[in-house]
Amino acid sequence: MQKPTLTLSFLLFSIIHLYAQENLPQRLERHVQVLASDSLEGRGLGTEGRQKAIRYIENEMREMGLQPFQEGSYFHYFDFRANLVQLKGKNVVGMIPGAHPELKEEYIVIGAHFDHLGYKLDEDGPKTIFPGADDNASGVAGILEIARLILAFEEQPQRSLVFVAFDAEESGLIGSEYFVNAQKPFSNDAIKAMFSLDMIGMFDTVNKLKLKGWQTLENADELLALAQGRQEIPVKTKFEIERATDTWPFGKVGIPAIYVSTGLKSPYHQPEDTADLLDYEGMAKISSFMTGLILEMANSSTMKPSRIFDAKSAKYGKPFRFGAQIGIGASRNINRTDSYREFGVLAVEAGIYSRVRISPTFEVTVSTLYDLNGSLVEGERFRRHSITVPALVRVTPFYSKDGLFRIFTGVGPYFRQHLRQRLSEGAQQGLGSSVELPDQEWGLSLQLGFQVFMFTLSTEWRSGLTEPLRLPGATEIYNRNFRLGIAYEF
Repeated sequence: MQKPTLTLSFLLFSIIHLYAQENLPQRLERHVQVLASDSLEGRGLGTEGRQKAIRYIENEMREMGLQPFQEGSYFHYFDFRANLVQLKGKNVVGMIPGAHPELKEEYIVIGAHFDHLGYKLDEDGPKTIFPGADDNASGVAGILEIARLILAFEEQPQRSLVFVAFDAEESGLIGSEYFVNAQKPFSNDAIKAMFSLDMIGMFDTVNKLKLKGWQTLENADELLALAQGRQEIPVKTKFEIERATDTWPFGKVGIPAIYVSTGLKSPYHQPEDTADLLDYEGMAKISSFMTGLILEMANSSTMKPSRIFDAKSAKYGKPFRFGAQIGIGASRNINRTDSYREFGVLAVEAGIYSRVRISPTFEVTVSTLYDLNGSLVEGERFRRHSITVPALVRVTPFYSKDGLFRIFTGVGPYFRQHLRQRLSEGAQQGLGSSVELPDQEWGLSLQLGFQVFMFTLSTEWRSGLTEPLRLPGATEIYNRNFRLGIAYEF
């Protein structure tokens, strides 16, 4: 009766010994192989595979020694509706309490969504599974191994660390939205930063790690330099909060939230997103780097948002923005009584602009444009090459709640400095030698447009208040311009 017991004990010892011998890339690969296996059915809503993924992540957190999130449980439950079906969601959460008596009441959240698209049933054949290896078994593997590395470190975090495998991200960031808005053992004010690891498996294709939202932290450059001293890795940082992953529910309430990714290089949302495609050595570099970065943040004397970051800047962008714009339209000369009118000519412009947001409703924009304009004079072309500087006060009467779309109107003065003016010889002969061509022009601009994320489409009317040329006699002529423009913000 003892022999089977000895055999089972030996088998369990062998498995434990095997796991202990795994290096970091091998452990990462094991997580992905499990989570992206066909038996987990794409970790979709309503599948048994999703429940298997939840149990696997919970077991890993428990085995490595992460503490339960609340009341002895690793689960953060929530209810949500997908189409017409009422479902129960379940974030899986483990913690490393901070070692400092005061800083332990501050938290850094390290998250990754575990759900994916599930599968679809083919009419004549087996079901097609969307395994989601890079999206986002890779991110879940990353947070598990970052937690394991920190637990094994002699240097323990002073702030508390919360590791969350978010549910229902693919259904609309529901798990992370619930985590932010629902009751939990600490307030949102206590969360000093948040990371979302989402698709970190293709480092060898880009050789650069994206940290979008990193500049929302105060002293971001200093913290990054310290982390690079621990584990050097090429990094690209940005200020904006990523809206398409679990960073957004945190960012829009003013919590610095950083999207960690190698980008959309895998077969995104396709059945071909399989475990064999991922770069596990690269994932190990990312996990080691993130471990050092999180420890630097957890042990920093202070953790604050950047001075220009808050919930408004998360939704509407930086208070100061720059971009490039081009425009095309028509330019003509008329007088105010319509007794003089010339046909217009094609007008184009290109340049840069800046805008300063005063509030969600009001902003000021200033552009510097190379402007080709003019009109017909005596039936022949009058061309001007100018530097045009419109300054507009914009009002936004409508914008979407997420800040991605807005409609605006603007009004303000413009100034033109003419670099070159050319009146054809035929026109000069017809008008005589008394034609004057002033070097400058002042006028008013009226603008109407809309913005979708980083792109702006606008129409603009410019009406000169000073004369573009002075003809013999008392005829007063003024320039009128119309532009259809497109702009992109950096």
